[in-house]
Amino acid sequence: MLRWSQKSIARRAGRALLGAGCVGGAGCIFLYSTDPSFERSVRFWRHTGPIVAHYFLERWCSTDEADRDARFQRLHSLYAAKAREVVEELRGMFVKVAQVLSVRPEAVPEQYRNEFRKLQDCAPAARWDPIRHVLERDLGAPVAEVFDQIDQEPLGAASIGQAHRVVWQGRPAVVKVQYPDAAAMLRADFRCLELLLWLVSQDALTILQQVRQQFATELDYESEASHLRELHDAFQVAPDFKGRVVLPEPIPELTSGHVIGMGFLDGPKLEVALRSRLEALGVDLGKQGIGEWLAAQQRNGINKNFSTVQDAESSGSEESSTSFPWNRLTVVLRWVSLDAMLWLARKLANLRSGTGPTADLHSALRLVLDAHGYQLFFCPIFNADPHPGNILMMPDGRIGLIDFGQCRRLTSEQKAGLARLLQAVSQPVSPEADRQVAAAFEATGVKTKHGDPEFLALLPRLMFSRIHTEWVRGDIKETLQRDRIVEVPVHMVMAYRTAMLLRGLCLVLQENTSVAEAWSPWAERWLQASS
Repeated sequence: MLRWSQKSIARRAGRALLGAGCVGGAGCIFLYSTDPSFERSVRFWRHTGPIVAHYFLERWCSTDEADRDARFQRLHSLYAAKAREVVEELRGMFVKVAQVLSVRPEAVPEQYRNEFRKLQDCAPAARWDPIRHVLERDLGAPVAEVFDQIDQEPLGAASIGQAHRVVWQGRPAVVKVQYPDAAAMLRADFRCLELLLWLVSQDALTILQQVRQQFATELDYESEASHLRELHDAFQVAPDFKGRVVLPEPIPELTSGHVIGMGFLDGPKLEVALRSRLEALGVDLGKQGIGEWLAAQQRNGINKNFSTVQDAESSGSEESSTSFPWNRLTVVLRWVSLDAMLWLARKLANLRSGTGPTADLHSALRLVLDAHGYQLFFCPIFNADPHPGNILMMPDGRIGLIDFGQCRRLTSEQKAGLARLLQAVSQPVSPEADRQVAAAFEATGVKTKHGDPEFLALLPRLMFSRIHTEWVRGDIKETLQRDRIVEVPVHMVMAYRTAMLLRGLCLVLQENTSVAEAWSPWAERWLQASS
């Protein structure tokens, strides 16, 4: 009886497990077919699971820390390109996160950073039906009742939403609409990434959590609408920018939930004018956006030797059809200064474009530089995304600024630290100036492994100063190899990203600009006002 009872129990347990497995399998199939975020997670782990298993195997087989590091270096070289291919297939938030990680040398292996720098933003527009559903749900009425007219083709699309031009109560306007599954996708993507980094590289986990907090703010359209209102009001009363810089006027009646309504600003994007400028120099961007191209040029070219800011490209990397021949440029710069080469390129571009000097573009970029310096110190928040697609050249000569999903609110202490750093970087190079720069840089919260003073004096100049010939030639490599960054506050990362983009925009016009010098007057005014 006991034996029969054991068999009976075993059969019943087996049937129960089989039933549970069938139910679980059916549930997984249902989720896979109905929940895009679950399907996306499955695809992620299908690609990355074998890679993680290989890392665990090599860790288990290693005899000591040095042996483990050597084994991991081989795996980094083996799988970095595969990781980029996975990101390119899944796209969305994975692309944005990988791009951020590509500039974090303190935690992400060089091989992965080199591959992630090749990624480009490319967000296809969503179908109209889900966009219409969000509009009607959050605005509380059919689209035809809310708007006099709406263009179903979007003005632009991003990873979490897209913008449509409308006519509302007789006035042109824009509605920015978040995709229905954007929040679920973001949560699923970050769950996958956090688990992956917990398994493979816990050093990068803290950075990823910071990135998650920053990108989560992009989903908060109520906060973005508030950012737009704060910046719009700040520029409205700023005498330095009255009649020169304009932001869209928020429309509260069209702002609710996952929809932001704002006035329409007319005029081509700065990207169009700069693309024409590059084409005059013989640079074919293809389908690549100029913002991504600019970031790649500074990472892959001018920043080629900045191994601790953006880190170096491997010496055997191939040049793409849209990049400058930086290796040949390095040889030429042994004999000719960078500023002289930029002057010659500027003359050549003027001749080829047939439009003569680009005074309007130069003055527009100077104004954009000033506007961001003003934001940094005198506005409630700071927009860290001066992408050329977010800057408009309006017909009346004003500059329009749009898109405020990447904003940061700086504390007085953070502003003071950054202000003193910019002032120190703006000084001519000297032993005393180096000491001031190093001290100011550390005061911002940046930490390095060894605290090398020459390294700490050089790095902020690479980040915020004009580009010097010796940097491109690689004469600073020895100094950069003395130390490495281990911690960078988020507000410093965003300030540097902004400076890099603005400096890149100026380089397209063959103008070697020091962002530190452009922002220092605002820093001085703020320090005086706050003392």
